[in-house]
Amino acid sequence: MPLTKEQKFLYSRIAILISMVGWISFAFAGLKGFPFWYGGFVLCFWFAFGLLNYPQNTSLWLLTNRRVPFLLFFGALAGVLVLLDQFALNARLWYYPIYRGWWFLWVYLVLYPVSALGQLELFHFLARFFRERLLFKHRKESAGHRALDVAEALAFLAMVGLIALSAAGVATVPNVLFLVALLWLLLATVKLAFHITHATHYLLILVVVGIIAALLNEFPSTVAFEWVYLEAPLLMFVFLGVPLWVWLGWYWYAVLTLRLWIFLVLHPKVR
Repeated sequence: MPLTKEQKFLYSRIAILISMVGWISFAFAGLKGFPFWYGGFVLCFWFAFGLLNYPQNTSLWLLTNRRVPFLLFFGALAGVLVLLDQFALNARLWYYPIYRGWWFLWVYLVLYPVSALGQLELFHFLARFFRERLLFKHRKESAGHRALDVAEALAFLAMVGLIALSAAGVATVPNVLFLVALLWLLLATVKLAFHITHATHYLLILVVVGIIAALLNEFPSTVAFEWVYLEAPLLMFVFLGVPLWVWLGWYWYAVLTLRLWIFLVLHPKVR
């Protein structure tokens, strides 16, 4: 027997409440030193905000209604982030005190991609809170626009290529990769601003998402030590217990996730 609209609304609100309590509880568990807090946190966080954003057809809606595009998006996220993690481990930027062997499947198939999905849902939630919709504008292409497209694509390929080489152990060049990643981040931000209506509002929301994500994802681990940061070549100034390069990394993470979402799911014609 199908559920009525009232039943669907009631059950969805109960599920939102339970998942909200869930991610908050796991975050507090991390702050109390529970070393396996993060998996429950990211799953509950994504589910809670995915349900809140469900009418906007975001990632949780995509999972339940269009599984092939979701798997393509999820696989792209997981692939890039696995390479990134292998690079960081080879470059000794961080390590995992409690994960060994097959446990890395949990890291790569849940922790990394689901945390990115949670960021995406947080982005859409804040955009809806500020009454913004992710709409695109088509400007007449100019030589500058084409140059920006090419430069952003080349910077992205160079960044992913350097990450892959470092992950494979062919070369570990954290300084060069850091600079290329910063260049791509700048170009990708400008490119997003070129296409999105009310771009200034959205870029501010992206910055807020990066800050909130850094706070929620990093603070409990400073106590639980599910992962531990080591020395980085740049931006090692520590703010609120978290290195500055990690704060910047969460903004990079947000832009990367949104860029893949736009490219693979939301608007295939906007490259």
